[in-house]
Amino acid sequence: MYLNFLKAGDIGIVANPMTPHFNPTNFLGAEETARIAEDLAAKHGRGALTLAATRARRASEVGDQLAYAAWAAVLEAASDLLERSPWCYL
Repeated sequence: MYLNFLKAGDIGIVANPMTPHFNPTNFLGAEETARIAEDLAAKHGRGALTLAATRARRASEVGDQLAYAAWAAVLEAASDLLERSPWCYL
C-alpha cells in the first residue's frame, strides 16, 4: 500500500526495566478501543498514529502497563482503520 502505517511493534516500545513481566492486557473493550481510534482519526487524520504511539511509549517509559496496553490497542485499531479507509481521514 502507498501509505506507511505504524503498528504497535513499530514504535520502539520497550518494557521498563523495573517491571520484568511487561505483558499487559487491554482493559478497554473492543468497542471502546474502536471508538477512541475513530475519534482520534477523525480529529487528527494520520496524526492519530503519532499521538497514540507517543502516549503508548510514554506509558511504557513510566511503567504504566494498563495505559500502555490501552494505547497500543488504540494504535493498532487506528492503524487498521486508516489502512482500510485512508481517504476518509485526511
